Amino acid sequence: MSLNSTLTEESLYSVDWLKVVVHVNHNQHKLNNGVRVDINRIDGGYDTEGQMESFRPMWICKTGSYSSSLKVKSLSESTLLIEGNFYKWLHGQNVTGSTDLIGLVFDVVQGLSEQQLEIEPTQEQMQSIRQGLFEVSVVDVNKALMFQDRQEALKYLERLKHVSSYPYRKNKKDVENNGVYFGKTSKRWLIKYYHKGNEILANKKHQTAITPELTELAERMIRCEMRIKWTQLQDWDLLTGSQWDEATVKKLIDDAHSKLRMPTPITLPEIPKKFLKFISCFKAGTVVDIYTSKTIDKMKADLLRQYGIDVNDYTKKAA
Repeated sequence: MSLNSTLTEESLYSVDWLKVVVHVNHNQHKLNNGVRVDINRIDGGYDTEGQMESFRPMWICKTGSYSSSLKVKSLSESTLLIEGNFYKWLHGQNVTGSTDLIGLVFDVVQGLSEQQLEIEPTQEQMQSIRQGLFEVSVVDVNKALMFQDRQEALKYLERLKHVSSYPYRKNKKDVENNGVYFGKTSKRWLIKYYHKGNEILANKKHQTAITPELTELAERMIRCEMRIKWTQLQDWDLLTGSQWDEATVKKLIDDAHSKLRMPTPITLPEIPKKFLKFISCFKAGTVVDIYTSKTIDKMKADLLRQYGIDVNDYTKKAA
């Protein structure tokens, strides 16, 4: 792997998705997408006196931008639940990011107060947010794994799909077109790897601030991302914003990534003769004369899955 000269080691890390509860004054009757009324049924009728009202959440785009939206739900006159990709909402892209979780929450609340939605935090409330006095219930932390080019990044992703494993997640590996999940349905945490360039192509309308330079970075990037949910945050004593800093973000994702198991590709003499013959034919350019297309696909897949060998890459190096 090689870093672009514009990237520092610190800039490879960031906080992505967040779900937080903050104390901020606002107009509940304006900041909602409707009201839900729950009424208990008793003795063949309805208990209208005991009815419960709750406000449906709104999805809020930043003024002048449709790059990303935040889910905002009023829990009381001075309590808001905010969920979404905070950095993308603020900057229109998340190829780069920030490890300053408290700063992201502060800037988002400040930005929401400018959206003409009658969100009106007091100075004291903003100071409390700056001190990290808010609840964190879901957080995504990630690290960019940088490669020389798009081809090298995608080769790494293919190896992840075929030969990787993760402790305690052996039977919980989900392979998708652009990524690999470990523990996708876990109630505690999950880790995923995906190609950032492909993700941007699939979600262009949500990445309005993408420059050619950012596109080039994304093409060379495999993102390692860990979602930590409430139960795990509680066990790790990370439910409050004040418990988060840059070192915490880096340690969490570095520790998670370090547990990934990827076998080292073995050398050619160690593999069965049928594969040696196949690679020789592939290198000589005679593989289509000897094998059917179905067999070629199977042999290539078996080499990658069983031995971690990408036949295209190996023959290129051996030439």
